[in-house]
Amino acid sequence: MSTSSLPPDVRPIAIAPRVPIKPPVLASDILREEVAPMAPAQRLVRMWLVGFALAFVAVGVASRMGFGPPSPNVLTGSLATAVVALLAALLPAPYAARASLAVIAGLVPLALGAMAEGPLAAVGYEGGLWATASLALVTLLPGALLFRARYRAFRAARVILAITLLLSAPAMVGLAEGAMGDGDLIPRLAHGAALLAALMAFCGFMGEETTGGCARWALLVIFTHAAHLALQTLGKGREMYGPWGFVVGAIGEFVAAALVSFAVFQLLAVAFAREARKVDVHRIVGPSAEDRPPLTSMTSE
Repeated sequence: MSTSSLPPDVRPIAIAPRVPIKPPVLASDILREEVAPMAPAQRLVRMWLVGFALAFVAVGVASRMGFGPPSPNVLTGSLATAVVALLAALLPAPYAARASLAVIAGLVPLALGAMAEGPLAAVGYEGGLWATASLALVTLLPGALLFRARYRAFRAARVILAITLLLSAPAMVGLAEGAMGDGDLIPRLAHGAALLAALMAFCGFMGEETTGGCARWALLVIFTHAAHLALQTLGKGREMYGPWGFVVGAIGEFVAAALVSFAVFQLLAVAFAREARKVDVHRIVGPSAEDRPPLTSMTSE
């Protein structure tokens, strides 16, 4: 019925259009984001890229002043690496692209160090074969451990961890030989500590209700391996790179390996996060209050 002929004081008041109400955020969605996030550690990798750049500026200056490997191109290479890392940290880039740039920025000096070149030349003091094998131990294994810790209910995370353990096996053999071979006591103990830290990665095969402490073991693997490199300055090889060459190499290895590990973790998240989000979150946190039997039935039993 038309109301245009009615007096204004009796015409119906216009009703404001309904505001669309967003669906509520379910607790299962929050748990799923906690157990299987889509883009984890976004700010952390940018902060570590900045720290990596500052560390490599310091490494280049230290090498130029005679504390690192005696090479005229060390300072130039260190500054170029730092610039790449700063650009990756500051420029707007997609999540996967920034992770890829972080892998490149950290892996290039590590690969050069494995060939006894560049600012991390001390990394290759045992020869290129063992140094190359160690790259999997300090980059892929910690990255898989971080992925296992963050996606603890995703079964494929354990498969990825098993693959990286196989790839790290040659480096573990080298650490075992260094711990049991002849040489100074402190470097041998450092080899043993790095091997023990790597073996703690097997905690990642614990149940899906726990992270197995994998994030801590990832950091411990990188730290102990860098420390074992730094302590070589107390052994017979200290004449190769000067009194502080192993220490400079160890600092560079730590920041570079940590950066690559974080980036590998992020790339794994890009590849598998959607599959990991299909996990049944109730299987991880236990049944909800509605699913539990009432208290009376529990007491009667």
